[in-house]
Amino acid sequence: MLVGVDLSAETDILLRRVEAEIRRRHLTDHRMGYAWTIVPLLPILVGIALVVGFLTVVISSISSLQQAGGSVAAVAGILTLYMFGLISIYAVQIVNALAFYFLIDRRSRHFKRQQLLFDAVPKYLSASKNFASHENIGRLAELSEDSMFEEQDRPAGLWAILSIFATPIVGLIVAYDLTQDLRRHEERQSAYQQTLSSALEEAGIVHLPFASLKPHRRDPIVYIVLTVITAGLFWIYWFYTMLKDYNEHFTEQAALEDQLLASLKPAMTCAACGGSIPQNVRFCPLCGAAQSGSRDTTDRTKSDQ
Repeated sequence: MLVGVDLSAETDILLRRVEAEIRRRHLTDHRMGYAWTIVPLLPILVGIALVVGFLTVVISSISSLQQAGGSVAAVAGILTLYMFGLISIYAVQIVNALAFYFLIDRRSRHFKRQQLLFDAVPKYLSASKNFASHENIGRLAELSEDSMFEEQDRPAGLWAILSIFATPIVGLIVAYDLTQDLRRHEERQSAYQQTLSSALEEAGIVHLPFASLKPHRRDPIVYIVLTVITAGLFWIYWFYTMLKDYNEHFTEQAALEDQLLASLKPAMTCAACGGSIPQNVRFCPLCGAAQSGSRDTTDRTKSDQ
C-alpha cells in the first residue's frame, strides 16, 4: 500500500496510465498455441505425400499402359499429382507466412506496451512526494530509454511477405532476431526489476519481493549451426522454443505486473500470504490462493448454494 503518498492530480493521472498499460496486456501479449508446431513439419509431411503419390502414379501408369487408353490415365495421374504438389507448396508458404507474422507481431506489441509501462512507473514515483532517490529514478529512466532504442518495432507484414519468396533464409533471420531480442529484453527487464524494487522501498511503498523471472538464454548462432548440420530437422525444436519462451515470458510478466499494480494501488489483502492484491481477482497473483472476497468467487459460492 501507499505510505504517506499524496495522490495529487498529476500522480493520479500517472497511476492511471500505469494501470491502463497493465490492463492492456490482453491485447498485446498473445500466447500462441503449441498446435503451431505443425508449421515446420508441414514441408516434411507434404514431401512424404508427394513421394507416395509419385510412386502410386508410376505403379498405376505401368499397369494402365498394358490396357487401352492407359496412356491417357497415366497423363491424368501425373497432372493431378503436379497440381496437388503446386497447391501444397503454396499452402505451406502461406501458413509459414502467417506463423512468422504472429510471432513477430506479438513480440513488437509486447515490447511496445512494456516500454510505455517502463516509462510511466518512474514518472509516477518521481511525481509522488515520497519519491525515491534520483539515482534509482534516473536508472529506471535510462533503462526505459534503452528499451525504446533497442527494441524497436519489426514490420511483421513485410517479413511475412518475404518469407513466401525466401522461406529458409527469412526463417533463420526471423528466428535469430526473435531469440536474441527476448534474451536481451529479459536481461534489461531483470535490471529494471531490481532497480524498481529499491525505488519502491525508498518511496515508502510496501511490497512483497518480486519473483525472479526465468531467463531464456538461448544462443541463436548455435541454433543456426545445428539447423544447418541437421538439414533443417533442428528447426522443428527451434520453432517450438520460440512459441514456448514467449508464452512463458508473458505469463511471468503478467504476475509481475499484477504485483506491481497491487503495490501501487492496493484494494484487497490476500488471506493466505497477506499481500496487497487488486480488487475482484479470483486468485492471488503472489501466492496463487483463491480469494473468497472476489466477485467471481462470491458468485460461484452463491451458485453452489
